[in-house]
Amino acid sequence: EEERIELRRHWYAKLCTQRLQTKSAKNSKKRLTAQIQSCEELEARANDPSMTAPLHPEQQKKLAKLPALRQELQQLEDDLYAKALTAVEDLVHNPPDPISDLRRCDEHRTTYTGKNTKKNAGEAWQDMPATNYYRVETNTSNFFRDRVKDSK
Repeated sequence: EEERIELRRHWYAKLCTQRLQTKSAKNSKKRLTAQIQSCEELEARANDPSMTAPLHPEQQKKLAKLPALRQELQQLEDDLYAKALTAVEDLVHNPPDPISDLRRCDEHRTTYTGKNTKKNAGEAWQDMPATNYYRVETNTSNFFRDRVKDSK
């Protein structure tokens, strides 16, 4: 049972970290990762004995920023993971019910017909899951963001 709890903690935290970030946070993380990669390429060039030309002063300044950039990225990831762990702790010990039909759950079945077609079909489609309006609450970004706010 302890192993299952640890697996759930890891899985829910990973899912939550993917949902917690806003678009701008994801873009800034992507930008930071690209800067680190660029600095690492400069570092590889600086340490390469076959390179005859030294790095330019601007490149050396950029290379000097590498440890700070790595630390900033690590800090972002650690903060995000800590938020995710606090948000999903309740789900770890009380997981939602498993889906009985793994092909496609009712919450995700939707029709591609217009509202008037649905209205004309009326009683024939009344109890079909595909024609009802379902809200999927347990894995959306807002669900996890609200849980982080509630845990503070």
